[in-house]
Amino acid sequence: NDRWNSTLLSLRSGANLGAWRLRNTSSWRYDLVSHWQSQTTWLERDLKTLKSQFRVGDTYTSGDVFDSVQFRGVQMMSDDTMLPESQRGFAPVIHGIAHSNARVTVSQQGYVIYETVVAPGAFEIKDLYPTAQSGDLDITIHESDGSVRTFTQPYSAVPYMLRQGHLKYSVSGGRYHYSGSHNLRSPEFVQSTLFYGLPHDFTAFGGVQLAQNYHAVAAGLGKSLDDFGSLGMDVTFASTRLPQGLSRSGQSVRAQYQKNFASTNTTFSMASYRYSSSGFYAFSEANALTSPASFVDNKRSRSEIAVSQGIGDAGSLSASAYMQRYWRSNRNDRTLHLGFYSNYKAISWGVAWFYTDSTQARKADRAISFNISVPLSALLPDSSVSYSMNASNRGDVSQQVGLSGSALQNNNLHYTLQQGLDSQGQNVNSSGSLDYRGSQASVSAGVGHDRHSTQYSYGLSGGIVAHAHGVTLSQPLGDTFAIVRVPDTANVGIQSGSNVFTDGRGYAIVPSLSPYHENAIELETETLPDNVDVELDVQTTIPTRGAIVLADYATHVGNRVLFTLTWQHTFPPFGATGQIAIHAGGNQSRTSGIVAEKGELYLSGVPAQGTVEVKWQEEGKQKSCRAPFRLSDASGTNPVRLVSAVCQ
Repeated sequence: NDRWNSTLLSLRSGANLGAWRLRNTSSWRYDLVSHWQSQTTWLERDLKTLKSQFRVGDTYTSGDVFDSVQFRGVQMMSDDTMLPESQRGFAPVIHGIAHSNARVTVSQQGYVIYETVVAPGAFEIKDLYPTAQSGDLDITIHESDGSVRTFTQPYSAVPYMLRQGHLKYSVSGGRYHYSGSHNLRSPEFVQSTLFYGLPHDFTAFGGVQLAQNYHAVAAGLGKSLDDFGSLGMDVTFASTRLPQGLSRSGQSVRAQYQKNFASTNTTFSMASYRYSSSGFYAFSEANALTSPASFVDNKRSRSEIAVSQGIGDAGSLSASAYMQRYWRSNRNDRTLHLGFYSNYKAISWGVAWFYTDSTQARKADRAISFNISVPLSALLPDSSVSYSMNASNRGDVSQQVGLSGSALQNNNLHYTLQQGLDSQGQNVNSSGSLDYRGSQASVSAGVGHDRHSTQYSYGLSGGIVAHAHGVTLSQPLGDTFAIVRVPDTANVGIQSGSNVFTDGRGYAIVPSLSPYHENAIELETETLPDNVDVELDVQTTIPTRGAIVLADYATHVGNRVLFTLTWQHTFPPFGATGQIAIHAGGNQSRTSGIVAEKGELYLSGVPAQGTVEVKWQEEGKQKSCRAPFRLSDASGTNPVRLVSAVCQ
């Protein structure tokens, strides 16, 4: 009968002033006790001429040469997104196994960066946004029976190859900071790294780390192997001053490889190996050394690989593996995932094997899973039924039958129902969830029940943007986004965003734009009311990183009218311009049109009554006429009104 609540609030807030960006990431957790944590606060701006970013505050060092660490200080580094053909980083995919309706928490360098609730069986997390460029991710699985399991997922950047003559750099200085423990040393340090593109597709790189208790220097070479991918190798020498006057020195050698073999449809998204001597400590390890008892467990070797192989129309094989070994310790961390996935017409299925082992676990977890999904379009549109089976080395076999799909006009409501069975076909667990992605927020709710507990989960995510024109709610925000203004016109769709519509004041947020690249922001004109027209339905913008841009659309509110004008027993001259005459002091935006051969003139935003003003040039002189009109009350089904008027 125990009740237990866990609440996590993650906040990413900021303010812009000119080219300066102030940002903060914070979290609040309630788990028996309340805990507020401000993770990072920083001020940054771009330096366009240097194609660089300047940042002061809480941030992370670059992770391309040394392991990325958090610090508080000053940083200036190249920004690859300013280049026409930059190489973007990637976020790792986490594979795991849950034995019940479980809560999964992902942490990096002591900070919780992701949390979700998963159903029993194999799970996959794809939507991570790690805060550092490299570093281990700690995954904790909280089962419904109270048991807790933890394993480590590697995360590191791929080798970066530069064109000949191109340079990439980073300079950081400040005080080391790690949130996971208050007992660690936090020395002041300086780090600098440099990459330079050499002839014949070589890239040289290196770096230094300097602190009172630590010195490290690294050098390496990358080589583009053309059709065979890219390879990088580097060596790091480090000297660590230990507590009680002791010191250690050592070296670490690393090799990285990446390649997509188009001819065989094989992709090595990451293949990496690092070996470190017994006296080598990374900077974060050196700052964790507080007593002789802590001198053990420094990293010895680390191997990781992720590869996928397409097999024509039959499907694809994927494999990922990670192993970490330590000096003077029996500790080993290992994870392995093998899978085959296929699609036949609209039916998808897959089989996978998982292995997870760490010193913190009592014994290794091994499991095999099978899943299949069949669409039910003929019976229930945009829905499918699924079946999965999971068997583990614990001797338990679980099965899941589920129904999932989307509803509503824009498919922005996603639902899932699952029923779990054991090997005897007995009811073990059941769960259901609803996820609604609205224009101004995303809302989720779920319930899960098994023999140990009943779990209720709920979530709300979105953005709040305060700007010169007021406050606008939005979907979860990226770092660079756009405010769309369609004055006083509600429910106008934005083609550039998923399920984004203007609010009652005519404002909407496109939650993510690509910095330093051209972005098109387009209105869905079919969602405009019949009495509203826009001069342009698409605008383009090239924002800087962290910018908030305004896409302001001029509207013409009123009727759409096709006038047939007569003038002096004939028609106004072909090519004359016509528009609605505005009374003195009026500020209404006016549309203009061209008079056709037989006096036709199309105008939008036309009031119920007024005057059409027509102007033209004749023998070098400006001439005009005015045609008063009054629209009838009945508009009929045709959105365009037909009006005849005499121009005088």
